[in-house]
Amino acid sequence: MVLASGRAREAASHKSKVALDFALAALRAGDVAGAELRLRDSLVADPFNADALAKLAEIAVEQRRIEDATVLLRKAVTADPNPERRLELINHLQRFAGPGLVLRELEELPAEVRQRHEVRAIEAGTRGVLGDHAEQIRIYEEMVRERPRQPELWMSLGNALKTTGRTGEAVDALRRALKVQPAFGEAYWTLANFKSFRFSPRELNQMRQALRRKLPDEDALHLHFALGKAYEDGGDYEQSFTQYAAGNAIRAEEFTPDQISATEFVDEAIAAFTPEFFERNHGVGCREPGPIFIVGLHRSGSTLIEQILASHPLVEGTAELATMNLIRNRIARATGLSACQAIAALEPAQFADIGAEYLERTKAFRLTDRPYFVDKMPNNWMNLALIRLALPNATIIDARRHPMACGFSNFKQNYANGVGYSYSQQTIGTFYRDYWRFMRHFDAVQPQKHLRITIGNETQNRPAARTGHADICDDPDGCRAIGAHAINDQVGQVRRQHVSLKQFGIGTMRPLLRARPFLGQGVAKPELRARQGSDVRRLHFCFDVFFDAGYSSVLQCLAAPQPILNLRSRRVV
Repeated sequence: MVLASGRAREAASHKSKVALDFALAALRAGDVAGAELRLRDSLVADPFNADALAKLAEIAVEQRRIEDATVLLRKAVTADPNPERRLELINHLQRFAGPGLVLRELEELPAEVRQRHEVRAIEAGTRGVLGDHAEQIRIYEEMVRERPRQPELWMSLGNALKTTGRTGEAVDALRRALKVQPAFGEAYWTLANFKSFRFSPRELNQMRQALRRKLPDEDALHLHFALGKAYEDGGDYEQSFTQYAAGNAIRAEEFTPDQISATEFVDEAIAAFTPEFFERNHGVGCREPGPIFIVGLHRSGSTLIEQILASHPLVEGTAELATMNLIRNRIARATGLSACQAIAALEPAQFADIGAEYLERTKAFRLTDRPYFVDKMPNNWMNLALIRLALPNATIIDARRHPMACGFSNFKQNYANGVGYSYSQQTIGTFYRDYWRFMRHFDAVQPQKHLRITIGNETQNRPAARTGHADICDDPDGCRAIGAHAINDQVGQVRRQHVSLKQFGIGTMRPLLRARPFLGQGVAKPELRARQGSDVRRLHFCFDVFFDAGYSSVLQCLAAPQPILNLRSRRVV
């Protein structure tokens, strides 16, 4: 009987392998549907054929059925738990899931596999996303000792050191990268991003010489941005603008129109998220009040707001969490509808589960047990309908900045990934208009449900309690103090540091605007143009936040008697 059973298993395994071979042949011929059918036949014969499971997962990813692919890869690891199979799952989770899941799988690897160079690189990056920078730096320091001729490792170490405030060591690491690879554009740009760093004449000459040679686009665009910053620091605004524009032109070619426009999304959101939609779903969701979402455009001051909030003992700062984006995309994939249509079609009872899922998935980013935490992913403004219903007690802060200042700051910024709208003047203006349209609609359909904090030098002096806004301005009569505070969120202490207002208002743009027009012709909304003849004074940034004079209006929202923003009354208490 045992012998017969063994023969049956062998026959089933053979049949499964034959079906797998046919499936691979169908894939090579471009017959995806036929290949999928053959792969399922293979699994009928042998449900533990890990190769068939992995190949089905590949097809599921191509078809954007990410959750199905994840399940299939986990089954493949169960069927064949060798390290290479688990690494396939880890690579998949890196692309489509949270870093907490990635780290969990890394910790399941055998010690000898976990010590591989490429696996340690994955772990270091994952630790950094999760905020474990001490361990991230330790791993990178080991790696550069072993492979000192790899410039990318030195740059990764420099970025990690920079995050923890170890600026001198970060600069040394980045210069080591340039010693190994003198035309390494990303290292130059990372150095340029240090607020107080200035290139030496020799380094400037090296960058100019490198651009005279034929370089990969990746190096060239970083060098253009670095030179743009260097020329701006030196007051050569004509050259600065030229270099920024050249870098933007290269980066813009990487994005398709769908990746840089929000117009279709906003049109659809306005049509889907009506007063009736919110009324139909009134009273739903997870009641947990912990999350504080800071939304808006990139470069709108969200990091400063987060740092001030995180200085409060009840609030933890995290990062720009992609969690709500991942949940939104999952909902859309499950239905085959657009994100807005899929959210509009949800049953009221589902929103509580979505809120609970968000809280569970963000635990991986939490390092303390503080009751509130900040998620400062800027493009969560696109998720506000989902946030309002899934987490109705969460706090939402819309960070605003003068559109010209915000737009120009994006134009000067070379992002590591995404933010496709920021590499052309026209797309920056159009994206801002779409963001503004959406927020105006959200104000109309969900009034008094979020706080707006305006950072910059063009706001009027309006009492926050009367307008529902917390205005941050350079008018000394409208604020209690002139000065700024940067928060050292690594140790939870406040250090007082003057920050020039020009970083937040439109003052920094004046010289460059005289050199080159920015967001001039062709931009649909007049509010996107700088106010002509405005006398921008070089005052220090005024955040109403001298701690010896009392908490700022932002911090007061977390003080007794209510430890959070009273958004229902649209005022800060």
